Amino acid sequence: MIINNFIRKNIFLFILLLSNFVICQNSSIREIDDLLKKAEHSHQSYKDREELELAQKANIIAQKEGNSEKIAESYYIIARSFACLELQKQSLYFVNKAQKENYSLKNPLIQAKLKEIKANDYFTLSLQSQGKKELFDIIKLLKEKKDTSSIKLLSRTYEYIGNLHFDQNNLDSSFIYYKRSYKEIKKLPASSSTSRLFSYYTAIGNAYLKRKKYDSALYYYVKSSEIDKKHRFTTGFISSISLGNYYKEQKQYEKALQFYLKANEDLEKNNINNYPFNYINKNIDQLYAQLGNKEKESEYNSIHYETDRKLATERARNVDYALNLILKDQDDEYNESQKKKYIWIIISISVIIILFVIIYNILRKNLKHKENTITEVTKTLQTKDEIISKKNIETEELQLKVNDAYSEVIELAQKNDPSFYFRFQEVYPEFHKKLLEIIPTLRTSELTLCAYTFLGLNIKDIAEYTYKSPNTIRNRKQSLRKKFSIPTEIDMEKWLKDLLNEDTVQK
Repeated sequence: MIINNFIRKNIFLFILLLSNFVICQNSSIREIDDLLKKAEHSHQSYKDREELELAQKANIIAQKEGNSEKIAESYYIIARSFACLELQKQSLYFVNKAQKENYSLKNPLIQAKLKEIKANDYFTLSLQSQGKKELFDIIKLLKEKKDTSSIKLLSRTYEYIGNLHFDQNNLDSSFIYYKRSYKEIKKLPASSSTSRLFSYYTAIGNAYLKRKKYDSALYYYVKSSEIDKKHRFTTGFISSISLGNYYKEQKQYEKALQFYLKANEDLEKNNINNYPFNYINKNIDQLYAQLGNKEKESEYNSIHYETDRKLATERARNVDYALNLILKDQDDEYNESQKKKYIWIIISISVIIILFVIIYNILRKNLKHKENTITEVTKTLQTKDEIISKKNIETEELQLKVNDAYSEVIELAQKNDPSFYFRFQEVYPEFHKKLLEIIPTLRTSELTLCAYTFLGLNIKDIAEYTYKSPNTIRNRKQSLRKKFSIPTEIDMEKWLKDLLNEDTVQK
């Protein structure tokens, strides 16, 4: 009887502990889901840094729980936010981490979502063929899937490809892919299709507007607007922008102005970051100019330029935050590596000591000899520890110097400072020499553009810092690629860094 009572008590205790564990785990998962939901809302509001912060918090909890699904999902959102912050290398890094998770390896949908980010990163890096490959990989992964999320992503992918053809003025191909997108949308239940229909009507309306089929363009813009009025999407301002573009094209400036002003109101009402849509203020400025309202023209011209200035500051702040985050991750990885190294050293020392103790007990007659041996080994290990410690200090000091020099060069580039290239040569002395060995006739402006590219600045940033148009920078980079005979599939930044690394290795 006593034994039975004991068994019952232990079974009850086990169940109690197990239920507490499950409750704690469920609580953590709810916290992760809440953070990821907030991150998604920040993404919809174009608040990229806020999205990144929330996803990072979710990832830390997921890592502690060892939950592969939540780790992969948080990595996905981190990668997406880096992509939106125009930090493509970091975005691809986290895509790669997400793809290695066990959950991702078994789930075609998360694989497809990660490929969508990779495609966007590749297109931003002007790697067109790689970007297209990722999009068509998504189609292969999801073509036979019947679930709502997969169909939505497949529809979005067809629309993405249609938009690529739209940007290349290949409107016939655009319409083909927009129709494929619509075919997938029709498979969705009515409750899940509205957001996709809203996007589809806007896209096909843009294509008709570009083809100057104004009646058709207006028809689809109105359908898009009707969906927004019914469902009140946070992205409904896009419908107002589209109608503003339509009436501006028709030279109906009063109507165009009404829709642009409404788009601004919607952005403010839904607390959406309006910096990415500052061009609306530029359009309003131009429309007031057409209507002869000088006071309003001046007002919105000032708003446009002031917002542009704030946008540059915000972009710099976002990039600084993201880069600091990356450096912290690198420090954490380095510390973890050092910790493992010291553990192995301690284990090695322990094994050696144990071996010597055993030998000492077996060979008592050689005690003096053994003691001397132990002393020598101990001194050797101490010397090694000192060397390791010294090397670690030297490495940290060197890293600090490199980081300081890099930050200084980047700051000079952002200010378009005339001394930028001279300081760059001091930090990377072999760069100038190596390029001139290949093409001795390179101009300073070409060398400077190479330096910007080497530092990882994209076309948009270079254009902003040098007060040139993105097309001008793109054409100059293309000209340099031809001069250096860089194959189209190779990133110019990687080519320049490989060139410098090759020179370093040879020396």
